[in-house]
Amino acid sequence: MDTPSKLENLIFARSMLREVARRTDAAGEALLTYLIQMAYSEAEDRVAAMKEPQAGLSNIQSPA
Repeated sequence: MDTPSKLENLIFARSMLREVARRTDAAGEALLTYLIQMAYSEAEDRVAAMKEPQAGLSNIQSPA
């Protein structure tokens, strides 16, 4: 069996955090839900950053 990549692990963690946030929200745990949503948001940002093409770096111009 293949070892999951860093991106696959982040995607998995993001999906689990979403589910845990739904459950804590349903249980009325506002602060815990908020904290989990912040972790979800961070995971989402990292997934997006890993999916972005690195082409943006080649657009940086050196000073003349």
